[in-house]
Amino acid sequence: MQNIRLKRTENTPEINFDFQKGVFEIMGVSYPEYAREFYEPVLENLEKYAANPPTQKTRMMFKFTYFNTGTNTLITGILQSLEALHEKGHEIHLQWYYEEDDEDMKELGEYFTTLTVLPVEFVPCEEI
Repeated sequence: MQNIRLKRTENTPEINFDFQKGVFEIMGVSYPEYAREFYEPVLENLEKYAANPPTQKTRMMFKFTYFNTGTNTLITGILQSLEALHEKGHEIHLQWYYEEDDEDMKELGEYFTTLTVLPVEFVPCEEI
C-alpha cells in the first residue's frame, strides 16, 4: 500500500500516513463537503495496514483545530482499526494534540476516548 500525503486546504486537513513506518498524522481543519469520499482511501488503507502491519508499533496523531460531524466517522473508523491491532498485541501510541487555549477540542478528544479501550495521550501545544 502506498503512503498517503495530502496537503491541507481551506476545508481539509493535512494527512500524512506512512504505512511502512506505522506513523500516521492528521492535522488542521476538517469539514470536507463529501467527508465519506474524502476519507475513504485513508480508512481502506488503514484497514489493510491493520491486517498485516510491517511494524511492531503504530503511532497515530490527531491534531485538529476544528472538525465537523462528518469527520466523526473518520475518527471512529481509525479507532476501530487501531483497536483491532491492539487486540492482536500490537503496540499503539495514540496522541490527541490540542491548542492550549482550546478546551472544546480537548473535550472532543476526551469524548472519543470513551469510545475506545486504547490509552490516549493528550498533548497541549501552542499552535497546530
